[in-house]
Amino acid sequence: MTDKKIASQINGTQFANDLGIDLNVNGHNMGRGMYNLIVSIRDVSLYRAGMKPNRFWKITDVKKYFGIKGGADKCLEQLNAYKEFFTN
Repeated sequence: MTDKKIASQINGTQFANDLGIDLNVNGHNMGRGMYNLIVSIRDVSLYRAGMKPNRFWKITDVKKYFGIKGGADKCLEQLNAYKEFFTN
């Protein structure tokens, strides 16, 4: 995915709002959005393998939060593209 496409997808989502909110993770500051991105990559990977991360977890919540569409495979691909976009 291109940088413009990623920027347009996250524009107006809760993920974009949470990027500016800091959390203390192991003594270091991290944006709430980045923390949720990392955890969501883990959760979607589990879901793709046939396991729900917890009883109340739904992939539609992840899709709404990040503004993405598609099945588990496509969602995981888009989430990894987001991670690459923000870490590089």
